[in-house]
Amino acid sequence: MKQLLLFSIFSFFIVLNGFCTTWTITNSGFSFTPATIMIMSGDDVNFVIENIHEVREVSQATWNANGNTALPGGFSTGFGGGMIPASMLTVGTHWYVCVPHASGGMKGMIIVQATTGIEDIQSPSAVTVFPNPSNGKFQIIMTNSENVKNYDLEIFNILGVSVFNKPKEDIQAINEVNLTDKETGVYLLRIRDGLNVYTRKIVIQRQ
Repeated sequence: MKQLLLFSIFSFFIVLNGFCTTWTITNSGFSFTPATIMIMSGDDVNFVIENIHEVREVSQATWNANGNTALPGGFSTGFGGGMIPASMLTVGTHWYVCVPHASGGMKGMIIVQATTGIEDIQSPSAVTVFPNPSNGKFQIIMTNSENVKNYDLEIFNILGVSVFNKPKEDIQAINEVNLTDKETGVYLLRIRDGLNVYTRKIVIQRQ
């Protein structure tokens, strides 16, 4: 009984927090790939880079100047990269450089968005995404159909590029979305209701 209770609590925690993801950044010569990613709070980032490269978080001013002075309290890796835990990736923009090659412009950004999930939206703004993960076809269901015209709905890829959107006048209680022409991976659903912005990760995976 105790094990069942612990499992139920653990499952509930997962539902509330969505899919925790580990993102991988590599290098192509003297460039990070991808150089800019957008993740959710709670996600980790793993740098898998050549041994001549070392990552360090810097201030925006240092980043703009192609410098490598460490940001106090910021993250860093040894040569060859390593894992940056979610605890080091607070909400906001993190600027990072390759320590030996910052002067040549080897740098990138990690944009961390708050984990205000769809599951946290209370009535009258409750929203369901089903199925998730999916093969690219899924439904976004607005449970309060009287207020659906108050929503803006948009989906972004990990680079922050909009790949799908519906303005207020086109949104229905049940919205069919087809992203089967998009690459597999994690996307970000953003819902605006006029006052708040809510986000949810959408996972596209195929056999």
